[in-house]
Amino acid sequence: MNQARKTPDRPAGPRGHALVGHLPELRADALGYLRHLRAGYGDLFLLRLGPRDVLMVCDPAAAREVLVAQAGRFRKGRGIQKLRDVLGGGLLTADGEPWRTHRRLIQPAFHRAALDRLSGEIVGATRPLLARLASARDAGEETELGAEMMHVTLRAVAAALFGTALRDEELRVVERELPPLLAHATARTRAVFDLDALPTPATRRARASGAALDAVVGRIVAERRASGGGGDDLLGLLLAARDEEGGGLKDAELRDEVMTLFLAGHETTATLLTFLLLELSRAPGWRARVQAEVREVLGDRTPTAADVRALPLLGACLQETLRLYPPAWLLPRQATAPATVGGYAVSPGDNVSVNLFLIQRSARFWPRPDTFDPGRWLGDARTPDAFMPFGAGARMCIGNHLALLEATLISALVLRDFTLDVPDGGPTTLQAGVTLKPGGAVRARVT
Repeated sequence: MNQARKTPDRPAGPRGHALVGHLPELRADALGYLRHLRAGYGDLFLLRLGPRDVLMVCDPAAAREVLVAQAGRFRKGRGIQKLRDVLGGGLLTADGEPWRTHRRLIQPAFHRAALDRLSGEIVGATRPLLARLASARDAGEETELGAEMMHVTLRAVAAALFGTALRDEELRVVERELPPLLAHATARTRAVFDLDALPTPATRRARASGAALDAVVGRIVAERRASGGGGDDLLGLLLAARDEEGGGLKDAELRDEVMTLFLAGHETTATLLTFLLLELSRAPGWRARVQAEVREVLGDRTPTAADVRALPLLGACLQETLRLYPPAWLLPRQATAPATVGGYAVSPGDNVSVNLFLIQRSARFWPRPDTFDPGRWLGDARTPDAFMPFGAGARMCIGNHLALLEATLISALVLRDFTLDVPDGGPTTLQAGVTLKPGGAVRARVT
């Protein structure tokens, strides 16, 4: 390797190309290149993204220095900040006191007891998926799991947010306008130079999508406020949220949080479900055991939130899928005050990225780290410090319980009624954007 010199205050790393740094290698195969660098330089190394150096953290202890012990010395990274034009000042993009105020205000709406009441809405949103799988089975056709999981999780998060307040035509607007907005947001986080101010076709399309979604959210919020608020869906809980002085969320703040839940909530759960069904297709022995558990616990009845805790093997499979494929696989941060990470000094303005993918696939902590083995979650031999798929510390994903509730209920219904086989094992590569996805279409036979 063409290695940059290591100093007491600066870890080693490859020199990279002039001007662009290591962007060509990262765009060709980000995960493969980062694994290569970790093997050569260890769990902390420097790389360059265009003009900026980034300290890559692949050690769980150093990761917790950034995310927990010294969290107040870091803010969200530049890529996440670029999402403010799309998401506004919701929890994903907010920092400092605005974030702390919103987090305290919103947190009760995401307690497990509050979310458990949404299980009926999630099950209802899954029924069209079950009907489509039955049609594919009867016709002898394959189904594309990635698209199906995106479809069902979008409907599930819409149902959890709005209950029955979302009209059919508005749901079609959400299904049509959210994907281009999500694609635009992803492209912005990866851009070295921010060209969003230019009136490109992609920018105009994204702004039109955002306006259409704002109109849907605005209509529902206005009607709910006019009726006095209330409701057991997430919007009702957010409308009822009050701080110590009795103040609640303004309409613009509600819009930002709803958009964050739409954009950040459904895609991550969809990729978790896609990888789960893909891995179970590759491991038919585990799949048979999970199906037996689901059928014994559920029978023919509609599942509830209480069933989630009665399905330990399915829970272990979801945990193992999260270990192998953390949806938000890279957590970028920027220092706002002097800090120390893994023994190295970090100055204000320095960029640090916590690499959950490499932490959770480290042979130091996980035997056979690249193998899908749900059994590792059924005993006591766990390593919590090396497992943080939803982040860690105060900024841990607020929607983690909702994501697991959705994923468990949807996968339980699918596995109870169907067996999904992916011919030839499916794609073996991964696409590492803002979220982690399979490197190609995941087509499955339905029986």
